[in-house]
Amino acid sequence: MRSSLFDSKGFFAFFVFMKKLSALAYIALQLAAVGYVAGQPQDIDLKPFQDSRRVLENPDKGWYHHYYDNNLERYKGEDGDIKKIPCLNHLFLRFAWAYLEPEEGKFNWRLIDEQIEKWAPRNVKISLSITALETGVNQEYATPKWVSEAGAKGELVKIRQSERKTWEPDYDDPVFLKKLSNLQKAIAERYDGKKSVATITIASIGNWGEGHHVYTSKKSVPTAVVKKHIDIYKKHFKKSLIVIGDDYLDGRPQNEVDELREYIRKNGISYRDDSILVHWTYRHKPSALSIMHPQFFDDAAEYAPTTLEMQHYRAMKAEKDWVGKNGSVFGAEIMRKVIARTQCTYLGFHGDAKEFLADNPDYAREIANKLGYWLFINKISFDPSDSTVSVEWENRGAARPYKKYPVYLKLKKTDSDFEKILPLKDADTRKFTIGVVRQTYKIDISDAPTGKYEISIRLKEGKKSDRIVELGFKPELRSDDGFYKLGSVNVNKTAF
Repeated sequence: MRSSLFDSKGFFAFFVFMKKLSALAYIALQLAAVGYVAGQPQDIDLKPFQDSRRVLENPDKGWYHHYYDNNLERYKGEDGDIKKIPCLNHLFLRFAWAYLEPEEGKFNWRLIDEQIEKWAPRNVKISLSITALETGVNQEYATPKWVSEAGAKGELVKIRQSERKTWEPDYDDPVFLKKLSNLQKAIAERYDGKKSVATITIASIGNWGEGHHVYTSKKSVPTAVVKKHIDIYKKHFKKSLIVIGDDYLDGRPQNEVDELREYIRKNGISYRDDSILVHWTYRHKPSALSIMHPQFFDDAAEYAPTTLEMQHYRAMKAEKDWVGKNGSVFGAEIMRKVIARTQCTYLGFHGDAKEFLADNPDYAREIANKLGYWLFINKISFDPSDSTVSVEWENRGAARPYKKYPVYLKLKKTDSDFEKILPLKDADTRKFTIGVVRQTYKIDISDAPTGKYEISIRLKEGKKSDRIVELGFKPELRSDDGFYKLGSVNVNKTAF
């Protein structure tokens, strides 16, 4: 409840003065004007101090960059340009098996390790997609030739719109499956569950690992064979998130689609869609927004982050599927709808970082926040009668957080050195679905002396991590220790 501290003549002068104050000073004065009655809840409205324009560089969400894109040259770019990508989560390393294991049992780990060593200190992870069939120049054997020479069945097939050929494996051949399993075992032993790894993509079938053969034989791989490949990845990767392209389910009878969809869901595998704003995909059926299987993303969004891959950026511009600064004439609004519909957490623009950011500076920043979770606090209420704090959270992002980030409350007495940091063990960020979520937390203030306290809140990436999960507040509210100052409350022991 508010007391009448200002008469009508002084109110306007106070209002003008208040507008000139910093956010922190305003909070202090606002809460000084909150009437305090022992034992009654004390509410703090935090909406005036929110900031929806600042890019929050948060973990487990954001843009990714195609560092290797089906060969070892495309889209690498300059480090300085890549660093400018707002909320860059990971580098997507997609390249042929033959590059990683040129000789059986001899691995070129530097292709991966160099990127981890360079980017992990910047909180940028890597994502692996090791393919078995490519269509590019000098990639006749994306699956290493030694696999064929060991007896694995396959055939050289013509590449569409080319005179070249590429070796397409028999994906059910026992020799191929054994060698593939050995590969995934070696990768898993080195990288599974590492903090530096975002996702592992099932990429052992189809053109560019996407599960189809549009540019080669046009064959459909039996559902039973796809399940065998899933089993290989699941056997070896026990901790890292496994992702599969939605095209793996294409071209099948509905009963097989349902069977494979359920198998993917049961195994906790997430989806990626590699066709966003591909010209034919979008123009063939604009109402579908180029999302081929939105229902698959509904499945995955219940338990894991989802991934989208936009069409090659230069191709989008050339085919008029991305027009205007920040895609304002065509493209950007479609992407906003696609991101929301798929509850997307990771998005790749599929091109040169310098070019994309020069063309889309505002859009890149906007989407950096929108991808995944984007957390605000609208209101906090302290009830001294039962030692509880209620928080009205708002998630304005496209998806929920999929990790339980530790939440801490700090009470600091304004006239002494007494300070208390309270872990809010009942705070579960995984329940912060899109929109407003209210949670109430019991806190122990039995040792807190009567008086006025500054109340602050902090989210961390993990209990042992120093990285802070940023909230949508004006930056001046954030202390060096990552706590956001929310205002002041009164503790009166006589009220208990």
